[in-house]
Amino acid sequence: MDRLWGSGRIRRLLEAALACALIAAMTHAPAEPAAGDSRWLRIDGRTMHIACAGHGEPTVILDAGLGDSSLVWTRVMPELATMTRVCRYDRAGYGDSELGPPPRTSATIVDELETLLARADIEPPWLPVGHSFGGWNMQLFAARNPDDVAALVLVDSSQVDEIERYERELGVLIAPRDNTVFTLTPQIPSNLPPAAAERARAQITNPAAMRTVYSEWRGFRASEREVAAATLPDLPLVVLSRGAPIADPDSRRGRSEALWRRLQREFVARHPQAVHIVAGESGHYIQLEQPALVVHGVCVALRRIADDHRACALPAAESEQRAAAR
Repeated sequence: MDRLWGSGRIRRLLEAALACALIAAMTHAPAEPAAGDSRWLRIDGRTMHIACAGHGEPTVILDAGLGDSSLVWTRVMPELATMTRVCRYDRAGYGDSELGPPPRTSATIVDELETLLARADIEPPWLPVGHSFGGWNMQLFAARNPDDVAALVLVDSSQVDEIERYERELGVLIAPRDNTVFTLTPQIPSNLPPAAAERARAQITNPAAMRTVYSEWRGFRASEREVAAATLPDLPLVVLSRGAPIADPDSRRGRSEALWRRLQREFVARHPQAVHIVAGESGHYIQLEQPALVVHGVCVALRRIADDHRACALPAAESEQRAAAR
């Protein structure tokens, strides 16, 4: 497919880019979850959930991290919907989607996402946004759909060499081996709005979600290999990384945190077209702790798609924080 997608689509992309200028005047998302237009579709004999809001192109597709439902996007979805169409979906086994078959690796997940988008008549161009493990999924999605993906935004994403680097440099096992026995403790991220937190707590403790967490974690090494074998296309790329101060840099936790951030910088260095945004007040869940920065990152991607060289404004509350970009 032609990467310009026709003059009409370019006009709509420019309209989406212009909408970014409104972000500086916006307040944070409301306390209640913005559900969007929810749909439940049958995929290979089971139901998957997707919810969309807004209008325009490209369609932003939000994928959460391991163990999370799409509720983690609650604080960014309303503002993104003022810029373009945005869809959050629950991977099989999470949230409002039914349990999917193993193995729960990135390749399986991308297969299901492609089928879901087709069944939902959500046509390209797409702008995938992936958090943590979802960043692997969206990198693979972009690699498999280079003509249909307009840009890519990664939010504190996993990196393809992190398993080996943590084991070699820190002696830390961050992914199970074939004979590893491990236990899982259900957790929900902080900073979710109250209603979303209540729903997330109920979702993560159901048996399907626990089985999915176990299966995705068991397949973590396979997912890394799948993503490493793929070639990311040359497209606009925005990388958001956590940057909250490290309390004790010399501790085991501090060294682990420093390695994570080093891996983020190394990924950006391998992709000269990337824009790197460091969320200076955030931990892993930037979309909940500094949601305006994630909205800003998507705005930057939209501007680059439309070849619009104006800067995306940050809301005053965020611009006062230590957010570094290059």
